[in-house]
Amino acid sequence: MTKLVKIEDMHCSTDNRGGNRKGAGRKPIGVTRKISLTLPQECWAEIERYCHRGDYSVSEILRSIIEDNLHKADLL
Repeated sequence: MTKLVKIEDMHCSTDNRGGNRKGAGRKPIGVTRKISLTLPQECWAEIERYCHRGDYSVSEILRSIIEDNLHKADLL
């Protein structure tokens, strides 16, 4: 004869997974601000080329360009 088990009585080993844990997740690299950026199609194509060449995200490419050239902003 088969014994019926209530779902509440079942304990799964995955009960400890997920949820908030101290120190878990991606570490922040700065402050996030949402912006809209309009560039000529040629610039977007060049950014995409850099992304595919090194398997980088658009954010990583733009962050690198900005960080490398921010000191030149004083010359504007």
